Amino acid sequence: MKEKYISQISLIINATIFIGVGITLILIPTTSANLFHLIVSMLISFLGIISLIFNLIKTKNKINIIISTSTFLIGLFFFSKPTTFLSLFPVIFGFYMLINGIVKLLVYVIYKEQKLKGYHPTLLSSLIDFGFSFVMIFYPSKNIKILTIILGIYLILFGLTYVYDFLKDLFPKVFSHSRRRIRITLPIFISALIPYRVYTKINDALDKYVTPVHINKKTINNAVDLEIFVHVKNTAIGSIGHIDLCFENKVYSYGCYDESSKRLFETLGDGVFFSINSKTKYLKFCTSHSKKTIFCFGITLTDKQKLKIKKELEKIKEHSYRWYCKQETDDTQEHDDYASILYKHTNARFHKFSKGKWKKYFLFSNNCVKLVDKVLGATGTDILQINGLITPGAYYNYLNKEFKRKNSNVIKKDIYTNIKEKKHQKDFL
Repeated sequence: MKEKYISQISLIINATIFIGVGITLILIPTTSANLFHLIVSMLISFLGIISLIFNLIKTKNKINIIISTSTFLIGLFFFSKPTTFLSLFPVIFGFYMLINGIVKLLVYVIYKEQKLKGYHPTLLSSLIDFGFSFVMIFYPSKNIKILTIILGIYLILFGLTYVYDFLKDLFPKVFSHSRRRIRITLPIFISALIPYRVYTKINDALDKYVTPVHINKKTINNAVDLEIFVHVKNTAIGSIGHIDLCFENKVYSYGCYDESSKRLFETLGDGVFFSINSKTKYLKFCTSHSKKTIFCFGITLTDKQKLKIKKELEKIKEHSYRWYCKQETDDTQEHDDYASILYKHTNARFHKFSKGKWKKYFLFSNNCVKLVDKVLGATGTDILQINGLITPGAYYNYLNKEFKRKNSNVIKKDIYTNIKEKKHQKDFL
């Protein structure tokens, strides 16, 4: 299967569009906001009426007809009420900032409890988010212009990432050993669902079976030294994804695998780090038993980068001790917790931490993505987001874009799945 590369022309066009729109939003925020209202309300109405016609003629599904009709009416309502429409966006953004503030406050509590460095800035950032959200939620009409300018700044920064990628592609030798940079990525609520969106496209084109779908290699001269696995599954949590890495045929992952320690709706618990000596066994377990789809990105590294990866893994394990799952401590019966099942199928070795950053797992901070980012960051990868919150989708989006660039070190992409390839002619990726 072949996948199109991102050309240098495409990168500079994307950069021009994002930066151009961003500058426009900053220079004429009121006009831009009104134009935005007009385009979005008309688009919602159009999509609603097209969907309604399709469902009336084809599916005749009552629920779909109701949804389509509602979409059309909402579009008309927004079109006739521009002030109401524009007031909604500061409120939505305000709630987004409120959630960010709550997450950072919880991170502050965890960091302070563990006596880790950096908890004071986290508290300050949380308070700023709370203040910003309060203003946005309770005074929305006064903040439309401000939000439009903020969006403009964001689009300019996002556009600059394309400029940087263009320069990297144009002068690969100059940027091959560059230091790690902060990268502006897609918003979390978009990037979180990227792997699931690709997963559903695959499901539309494939039948059930366990097989890898191989995407073309960019080069046959370089070996794959490190692999990043992005997981996705057709469940509420599974749609957001999971991420781990494979180095020297050994899989490493981090999560809250001690179910007895889970609390706060299973978002918080003891951090558990596991390693598995067989990549094949792990992938077979994930696809066959867990029914996951794994997006696998192969990365080539220099000898210096490989040494840095080894040192980073050693640092992570520095304050760890062996932890035994239920199946290891009691082999007289079959245990059904995830750690025990993983151990039975792959002979995984689990470790907990006596102190340090990884002692406590938190879904929105110290999670699987943060650990992989810590390891991969040693090579200079610039995926780190400005707000410190990274989703598996952000990683998928970054790695997929790097794979499509001709001169990047992401040279291979495979999809391991419980579905069988049905046809090659459609490029659904």
